[in-house]
Amino acid sequence: MSSSDTLETIDDIRCRFFPVRFPGSGGGVGRCVDEATFREAVGQIYASVFPDRDAYPYRPKSAELVAEYRALHQERILVEDGDGKPIGWLKGRMADPDTFYLGTSGLLPEYRTQGVATLIHVKLLEYLQAVGYERVTSEHHPSNRTAMIFQLKHGFSIEGMSLDERWGPMVKMVRFFDKDRQAEFDRRFGFEQYPKGS
Repeated sequence: MSSSDTLETIDDIRCRFFPVRFPGSGGGVGRCVDEATFREAVGQIYASVFPDRDAYPYRPKSAELVAEYRALHQERILVEDGDGKPIGWLKGRMADPDTFYLGTSGLLPEYRTQGVATLIHVKLLEYLQAVGYERVTSEHHPSNRTAMIFQLKHGFSIEGMSLDERWGPMVKMVRFFDKDRQAEFDRRFGFEQYPKGS
């Protein structure tokens, strides 16, 4: 087999999409980082991003559980300003071979109207599609209208609800990359059109 016949790895594909550089004089970057770097940076800004929310406490897990979890494909994107200071994050993982789950994201308030979140999310979706996922899911508290509207604008649909003792009620959202999956979703969950003139 020649080198041109080898398949791209996830790392190869990631390098085509990240780091993301933000346009403008201030610059800034969204880059993929390891778990320790991610946890330290998010810990610095979490209270400023979510001032009214306590972080769910991290409890160390058994080495075996951690190893199983780390075997899954995960992405940790740290968003930094032009000086390298953390201003936001996005983290997710493989839910199954077809599905990537967006688990958590946040951005400091002063950066929320600058298009940073849109650029990172669009680039992440392009990357996940290139990797081979067919769908991306997320969950949001019903009162988190900003996040849900943001995702609806980026092609997500509401898939259902779940209840969880850690987070309470959650609205489940899904974004399909394949038109046939979207068509099947619409067929199974869509309403028939109301007759015109009624």
